[in-house]
Amino acid sequence: MSGPAIEVRGLRRVFRVGGGLLGRDREVVAVDDVSFSVPKGGVLGVVGESGCGKSTLARVILGLLPPTAGEVLVEGQRLDTMDRRARARLIQPVFQDPFASLNPRRRIRDIVAMPLEAQGGIGRREVEARVLEMLGRVGLSAEQAGRYPAQLSGGQRQRVAIARALVLRPRIVICDEPTSALDVSVQAQILNLLAQLRRELDLTLLFISHNLAVVEHVATEVAVMYLGRIVERGEADALFRAPRHPYTRALLASVLTPEPGLGVPDVGLGDILPDPANIPPGCRFHPRCPVAEPRCATDVPQRGAVECLLAAD
Repeated sequence: MSGPAIEVRGLRRVFRVGGGLLGRDREVVAVDDVSFSVPKGGVLGVVGESGCGKSTLARVILGLLPPTAGEVLVEGQRLDTMDRRARARLIQPVFQDPFASLNPRRRIRDIVAMPLEAQGGIGRREVEARVLEMLGRVGLSAEQAGRYPAQLSGGQRQRVAIARALVLRPRIVICDEPTSALDVSVQAQILNLLAQLRRELDLTLLFISHNLAVVEHVATEVAVMYLGRIVERGEADALFRAPRHPYTRALLASVLTPEPGLGVPDVGLGDILPDPANIPPGCRFHPRCPVAEPRCATDVPQRGAVECLLAAD
């Protein structure tokens, strides 16, 4: 098939939050008019601070949350028209905490076999063969297939989660902070494994992370989110080499370096934290922007690769 692997059109997700006994309900805009596409075999990295809407975006694309508006197309098919089995054959998740996402009472072979069993119509021998084959691909042995999650290390548990995601041979994998719960040395192993599997299985990845170094390592394209919107998007090399949006520049400046004596960098964002229940007018980044001008508080940036009035000058 031609066309992108994932296409997101005008996606919006709003939550209603109770205001307590006397307060009024409020709307929290988690994802606001987000559009993008990911070509087959590509890796889109989505970055931003906690609360910017990255994980909500992932859950809507996976079909775990319905969108308030907009649509998601997977290989040209609207997500909301697919049944769960068909959707599972196309797209699968790898979540942040492998211990929380694995049933502690089931053996590893049973955990990895669950997607196959849910599809139905697959014999027991074939299920066992496909489970062991996929465990081997992620670097786990047949002996480890008989263990429980608590008997494995954190990195091994994440390999189990990857094997479970890939055992149906999906074409798209949504990785939501897949290495943030792991030690740094183990992170590199998991990232290299994902890169290897992407090449071998011709996968398309949506890789969500707050760790810019990780995204720079794996992504072919990067989207930067702030308060539910993508404020800058571009090829990874170009974006990391010459970021154009002030928020992107601040994120890159906030990365800690191993050089002694430098301390924690001051990126000039101040103490005002973004509130998705109270989105400011104009450019939504202007209350924290170190280079904001008076017009930034009233004028809305045009949609494009960079949503910034100053970057367009």
